[in-house]
Amino acid sequence: MLTDKLRDGAHGKVFKIIFWIIILSFIFAGVGNYLIPRLNTDPVEIGDIKISANQWNSSYQDQVRAMQNQYGPSIHDMLENPEAVKVLRMQVLERLIDNAALASETYKQGIRIGDEQVKDAIRKEKAFFKDGKFNNDVFLATVKNMGSSPDYFAQQMRASLAQETIAEPVLRSASTVYPYEVELLAKLFAQSRVVDLYSINIKDIRDTINLSDDEIKKFYDEHHDKFMAPATVKFNYVVLSVNDLKKQVKVDEGKLEEYFNLNQTDFTIPEKRECSQILIKASTADFEKKANEALAMLNEGKSFESVGEKYSDDADFKKTHGSLGSLEKGNLSSQLDIALFSLEKVGSYSKVIVDNAGAHIIRLDGITKERIPALADVKDQVKEKFIDAQALDLYTQKSSTFTDLAYENPDSLDLAAEKAEVKVQQSGAVAFGDESLPWPLNTREVQKVAFDENVRTSNQNSNIIQLGNDACAFINVTEYKDASLKKFEDVAAEVKTVAADAIAFDKAQEKLEAIKTAVSKNEIPATDGVVKLNANQTIARGDAAYDPKFIYDVFSVVNKENSGVISSNKGNPTLIVLKSVKTEGDAEIEKYSQFIRAQLVQFKVEKANSMIHMGARELSDIKYNEDAIKLVNSQNSSAD
Repeated sequence: MLTDKLRDGAHGKVFKIIFWIIILSFIFAGVGNYLIPRLNTDPVEIGDIKISANQWNSSYQDQVRAMQNQYGPSIHDMLENPEAVKVLRMQVLERLIDNAALASETYKQGIRIGDEQVKDAIRKEKAFFKDGKFNNDVFLATVKNMGSSPDYFAQQMRASLAQETIAEPVLRSASTVYPYEVELLAKLFAQSRVVDLYSINIKDIRDTINLSDDEIKKFYDEHHDKFMAPATVKFNYVVLSVNDLKKQVKVDEGKLEEYFNLNQTDFTIPEKRECSQILIKASTADFEKKANEALAMLNEGKSFESVGEKYSDDADFKKTHGSLGSLEKGNLSSQLDIALFSLEKVGSYSKVIVDNAGAHIIRLDGITKERIPALADVKDQVKEKFIDAQALDLYTQKSSTFTDLAYENPDSLDLAAEKAEVKVQQSGAVAFGDESLPWPLNTREVQKVAFDENVRTSNQNSNIIQLGNDACAFINVTEYKDASLKKFEDVAAEVKTVAADAIAFDKAQEKLEAIKTAVSKNEIPATDGVVKLNANQTIARGDAAYDPKFIYDVFSVVNKENSGVISSNKGNPTLIVLKSVKTEGDAEIEKYSQFIRAQLVQFKVEKANSMIHMGARELSDIKYNEDAIKLVNSQNSSAD
């Protein structure tokens, strides 16, 4: 029988070997590997380098913070668009891949950075300086605030230095700007265009349009989307702000003195340096060579004034002797700043510093050491900072207490407001996006929470709504109304105006299209009293008499006589017909040359940097984990 054969086989050598193989695999691999499949959650692998989901999310948050610092509240609109957020996340991921690919190829090339090189680079980093030199305590505190560790920071610095070893020679070579490039672009920017403008005042056509009641009603029925009343919400709310709490801070002399003694570094008057410079502009032929000649003469003992009068392109040098006045760190560009504060002796000269403006030679004229002033000299400043600090502490306490009480008593803000000694206010009807309302009802943060489905349907207190670093709000929604179509009777006059505008615009477009066709055939266009011709108008870039978009359209017309494009200026349809192109004089071209040279250097560096990373990608084995990428995007979409 089959069972007998199985029983006999169980005592055979083959069975025992298989049995022990299975047992050993459980011992060494663990039961979990059989029951729980291993999931690869790393979004991307570049050779042996893996980019984790945490690394991706962290880099994304860094990017968002940087954008918020640069663009302010306006960035919130973009971050509320799921598609825009997804695109931004993928851009951050691609940048991580670029860096990882370059790091991998750098390592393959055998480039290694020694410990001393890393230490030297860290010691030269100005962010870790105190009293003009490297300070280890500042380094440790700064790295900790970055959410990093000294070892990890050193590791990142090592990788960065290795990549610079490959990239820097390429970037230096690629950033060379040739005179002919600057000249061609400057002539393009200095260009102006002579055009004929056929414009129509939309009001002139609209005044001739008479719409019947049936036509007005028909337009209303066909364009309901133009006459919708927005969704509105009403809520009770409470605001806590540092500014309001400043009134509750009590000040006395003893507290001010104690605060000053504990925070003297906040009132330290920084070191200042008086200096002068010889500047040879980048537009001067052989400007760097001439700067080196000037420096050689200074080192030979020639006076700064005589050398400056010979070489400096500063028209006021004879009068000012190149003086830049008394400066603190950060007053100059980074290169000049480093050069100035690296000089040790009064009267000494820097090396030649080359930047987009030209070649500079800095002379140190004097040093005023940093000092701590007497309390009496900065009393008003100390008082202001003391009140700010106390109000911030009070704000932190009250917002924390309010958060707890609003959560414990979710149906009303009254009890929490009473304990925090603040007033519960009523919002009135609020429409999403209405910026005409008083603060904070007009903020995106409050409106977003007020229209959140969970908040408006629960009739419970919201979580804390942060309004920057010094204010917050809590709301409790009491009423919500969906968007609805306005009654025709209530908007009949508005419908008539909108309908007449739409018809007038279409008629104006037809007239201008007919003129455009005639002009392109070198025919004299038929015009009437509605169309106004302004012939031979000269328009330059940045001309304040026209809308920016209109000027863009003027310069987008094909460079061919009688070419035309229909645009709009000041709300009126206008046909632009090109007659000729003019280039301004040398003075205007020179003005643009200075601007273009700097921009072109930056453009070339960015382009070369992009090409370096593209090359590293080509040499790397990049594997995208689409499932992991989708998982990270979906998780963060839900969180947002």
